[in-house]
Amino acid sequence: MIEIASCRSKRPAYAVRPTVNEPAPTFPLELLPWISDALAECARGQRPRDAVQAAIRVAQLDDGQAARLSRSVYRAVQQLVRLEFLTGGFDKVDRPLRSLALGVASAVADGELAPEDARRLCPVPGLDWRRVADSEARIGRLDDTLRRFSIEHGLPEPLAQRFLDEFGEEAAAVIVALNATPPRTIRANTLRVASREALAEELAAHGVHCRPTERAPHGLVIDSDAGIFRLDAFREGRFEQQDEASQLCAMLVAPPPRGRVLDACAGSGGKTLALAAMLQNRGEILAVDPNEDRLEDLVQRRRRAGVDVVRSLTVNEDTWTDEVAQFAGRADRILIDAPCSGVGSWRRRPEARHAFDEAGLVRMKRVQERLLDRSLASLRPGGRVIYATCSLFREENEAQVEAALARHPGVTLMRAVEVLGKGLAEPISDPSGTFLKLAPHRHGTDGFFAAVLRRPPATR
Repeated sequence: MIEIASCRSKRPAYAVRPTVNEPAPTFPLELLPWISDALAECARGQRPRDAVQAAIRVAQLDDGQAARLSRSVYRAVQQLVRLEFLTGGFDKVDRPLRSLALGVASAVADGELAPEDARRLCPVPGLDWRRVADSEARIGRLDDTLRRFSIEHGLPEPLAQRFLDEFGEEAAAVIVALNATPPRTIRANTLRVASREALAEELAAHGVHCRPTERAPHGLVIDSDAGIFRLDAFREGRFEQQDEASQLCAMLVAPPPRGRVLDACAGSGGKTLALAAMLQNRGEILAVDPNEDRLEDLVQRRRRAGVDVVRSLTVNEDTWTDEVAQFAGRADRILIDAPCSGVGSWRRRPEARHAFDEAGLVRMKRVQERLLDRSLASLRPGGRVIYATCSLFREENEAQVEAALARHPGVTLMRAVEVLGKGLAEPISDPSGTFLKLAPHRHGTDGFFAAVLRRPPATR
C-alpha cells in the first residue's frame, strides 16, 4: 500500500511512503511531494523553470533526481489540455489536492503509474483513474479532428488550428518534437579551451559522457544528467550552455576580423559570447537589451568566459540612445534576435503554449518591424543585418523579411549558403538556400529562423 503523509517545515504539503515489500513503480514516488509543490507554484504564476529550481534547492536532490523532477513538472504543465480532458477538469478537485492530482494524472496518462496506485496516492471523489490510463483509446474515439489533435498534443484549440494551417501534414511531427525532452547542448569556449575535443576529454575524466553536435563545430551534447555546472570547466568558463540552433545562428552573423557588431536584443548573451569567441576577443561588440537583469547575467557570463570585447547597455524597447544609434551606423553587423512567439523553444518553456494569443502575436510583430526598420535605416554600406527568431511561424519569419525589403529599397538578401558554405548551409536552410531554417522534427534542435539582409557597398 502507498500512503500520503502530511508534512511540515521545508517539506511540501504531502510526502509519499511506499510500504515494505511492494514493487516500486516506474514513477519516482519519492519525488512526488516536490513535483506537487513545484506544480502548485506554477499554478500561482511562477515559471516552471523557477519552480523546479526552487524545489531542487530545498529538497537537495542529486543530479538524476533533479533531472527527473524537471521532466515530470514540465510534462505535466505541457500536457495540461490533455489532462483536463482525461480527468474531467482539475477545478473539480479540492484546491489542496489539485497540484498533486495534476502530477499523478500526468504519470498515469503516460503509463508510468498504475491506476490503483494513483487512487491510493490521490483519492479524489469521482475521478476514475482507469479512464485516465485509457488515454490513447479515449482520445482516439473523438470524432472532431481539431479537438482530437488539440487534446492529443496538449494544445488549446485555437493554437491547434494554427498548427494545422501552418504545417499541414507535418503538424503532428512538429508538435511531437516540441513535446520531447530537448538535448543538453553546450558550446566549447575557444577563448578558454583549445577545442571541443579537449573539452570532451576533460568532461570524460569527470565521468561526463558527451558527443559532438552534428553541425555546429564547437558544440557538444551531454548524454547524461550529470551536474556539469559544478565542474571547474564551467566555473572557469570553458563552456556555455547553448542549443545547437543558437550556435549556428551566431555563425550566420560571420563578423569580419576585428569587426564591430551590435547585438540589438542580447538577452543574457548566449550569442554575444559566441560572437566574441568567433572574433577571438578582438573587435567590438555592443550588447543592448531592455531587460537590465538579463544584461547583468551577461556581465557575469562574459567575465567567466574571459570576454573583453563586449560592452552592454540597457535600452528602451522603442528607441535607441544616441550612443547606440551611432554605433549601429558604424557596425559591420547588426544582430536582431527578435522578441517572438518563441514556438521553437517550447521544449524548454512548456508554459508558453498556454499563454499564446493572437493579440500578443500582433504586438510582437510590431516590435519585430520596428527593430528591422531601425536597424536597416542605420545600416552602413556593406553592412549586414541578421534577423533571427526562435519562431516557426512564417508571419514572424519570411513574411517579416519580405515586408522589410519592400520598405527599404536598396537592401538585398544574402543567401545562407553564401555565408556558411554549401556543405553546412544546405541541410539547415530552405530549398533555395536563402534562409536558415532549423526545426526540432528535422534537425533535433530548437526551432530557429534567420535571414541576412545587406546594404551593398558604396560604389566609387
